[in-house]
Amino acid sequence: MSDIAPGPLTWTSDNFPGGAYVNTDNAAACFDSTGHPNPYTPTGPNACEVFTLTVNLSTSTFWSTHTGGVKFHSDEGINDFDFYVFRKNTDGTKGALITAQGAVGGTGGVEDFTIDKAQGDYYVAAVAFATVTFTTGTFMFFVGASIPNTPPIVKSPPGFPSFRASQDIFTSHSEPHMAMNPLNHANLVAGSKQYVNNKHYLFRIGAYSSFDGGQTWSDAGHLPVPACPSSFSQCSSPTADTTPTECAGDGPFNAACLFTTSDIWLSFDDEGNVYGIVLVSPSSNTGSGWEMWMYKSTDGGRTWPLANLRVIHNHINHSLSSDFLDDKDAIAVDNYTQAGTGPITGPNQPRDGHIGNIYACWGLDGTTAPTQNQVFSRSLDGGNTWSTAFPVSGATNAREIGCQIAVAPSGRVYVSFFVYALTVSGPPYLSGLGQYLTWSDDHGVTFTPPLKVASVNPVPNHLQAADNFRNESLPGMAVSPKDGSVYVTWADENTYSSGQDADILLVKGTPNAAGIPVFGSSVRVNQDPIADGKDQFQPQIAVTASGQVDISYFDRRNDPGNFFIDTYLSRSNDGGTTWTDTRVTQAMSDPRINPPIDGAGNYFYGDYQGLVADDTCAMPFWQDTHLANLNPKSSTYSPFQEVFSARIPNGSSKCPRGNG
Repeated sequence: MSDIAPGPLTWTSDNFPGGAYVNTDNAAACFDSTGHPNPYTPTGPNACEVFTLTVNLSTSTFWSTHTGGVKFHSDEGINDFDFYVFRKNTDGTKGALITAQGAVGGTGGVEDFTIDKAQGDYYVAAVAFATVTFTTGTFMFFVGASIPNTPPIVKSPPGFPSFRASQDIFTSHSEPHMAMNPLNHANLVAGSKQYVNNKHYLFRIGAYSSFDGGQTWSDAGHLPVPACPSSFSQCSSPTADTTPTECAGDGPFNAACLFTTSDIWLSFDDEGNVYGIVLVSPSSNTGSGWEMWMYKSTDGGRTWPLANLRVIHNHINHSLSSDFLDDKDAIAVDNYTQAGTGPITGPNQPRDGHIGNIYACWGLDGTTAPTQNQVFSRSLDGGNTWSTAFPVSGATNAREIGCQIAVAPSGRVYVSFFVYALTVSGPPYLSGLGQYLTWSDDHGVTFTPPLKVASVNPVPNHLQAADNFRNESLPGMAVSPKDGSVYVTWADENTYSSGQDADILLVKGTPNAAGIPVFGSSVRVNQDPIADGKDQFQPQIAVTASGQVDISYFDRRNDPGNFFIDTYLSRSNDGGTTWTDTRVTQAMSDPRINPPIDGAGNYFYGDYQGLVADDTCAMPFWQDTHLANLNPKSSTYSPFQEVFSARIPNGSSKCPRGNG
């Protein structure tokens, strides 16, 4: 195809009656040891075919005056294919990975990818993840709007000063989360991925602490990992830590570089301790390779001693398949009621020496595709021991993601999650895809059947053709300390006659006389003009003691081309009915700058961000690249994604200051 003959060009795969290629290895099994394509394989764990796409241009300088590329689209039907696009070298071997699509849908979904400024020959590897037949797709050459090399300078609205938390040697930072100490609101503890190799998606979790309300930060670097005592027999980390220098290049990488901790989520108890849950992949694990660990700090996040480390879950004694990724964990402490196992009684007071129940949830992948359930575990003894995880979502025919936990003043435990794909429609998901909620009134012993609280029009994996970073309609969830109302927020794709864009939506559940939350219609949070072609995405939510609802998110309203990114905060003082928007950042960011690249070939600029708030101040915590806009000689210049906080006062109130 070419700019002269743009298509559409239809491609039909060979038949794949039993594809089960579930390894996230960038289609490695589609090629031999020399980099040449392997023959078509119709079944099994190496089911794959490779074909060549050639893109010709009328002039060699075409892309110097145009933007665009080649788009691909396929409807999966009863199959789930993933696609990986590589440059085809002149000797017929596989070149660099250009883009990929393997994160959307499951069976019945779609796969879309874009080759930006396509020119020359490409290998396209069609990986049969879970298939019974063939698939068909279409390629289309397109010309798009021009994207400048640097973000526009926008001074109105002005935004707020940002405070850099990441002061370390690592090559990027992403998926930040943050918690506020209920005994001292100036004490903030945060965490994020800290990368040692962006190209090969190598990282561990690191932590940050502040004692002046986020104005200055201490960067603790990577959380410590054990030297593999018997209780951690599946772990392999020959050094206490690892660095970008040790893990540079294209490998092979040592076990320390491959050891992964990921997806930190944080929560304080009312005695001043902070807990973090992380996803762990011990690199020498011969079983599943995925665990959930709990870290604990007793000094406001300054240190995380290994003596406090506990294993929440070891993937059922490492018996589950390593091909399925446990993902998107969360942790929360019940600071309202004393720890217990049955009907909730007895208040939990700050500094009374009693720690309430600690709850954890995550997405547990099963032993066959595409099962995926949200599971729940709890600790009654301050995180020292944990119960066996059990499902709180409802079906083996679903793909679910993004569990969140929140505790109501009554002690009720809520768990929310997003059902994004179904093999077949069945209970408890008869009403289809959407945001779901379940809850427990007996300290997490039993849960109600999942309740659908909102339908979702999911955001596309790439929000627009120029984007190469992934997005999902992950929920944010919080409960009002004032009246027990429960709120769920997410990014939703708004489609209209002239285009589409992503908005932040919210639903509110108000408990009725029987205690059942009754949800109204969703409301639009961001207050830029409806259908203006500007994306808002990756929301996070916090509800203050007075019931104020705060939601932070990424926002493109200030870029005429809908590409560069700000952070915004929206506030509601009437339970989510009306909203006021505030620009948080003072400079926009470019997501193309030195991004980490995940196993599916996506650039990484997410998947979520952090936020805490009290009645005086909201404090978002996010990653961006705005320091790359500076002169490289500047002392604050950085060419990487860094993590930042900002302080957004509530009216005339003053934000927590602490003592530094």
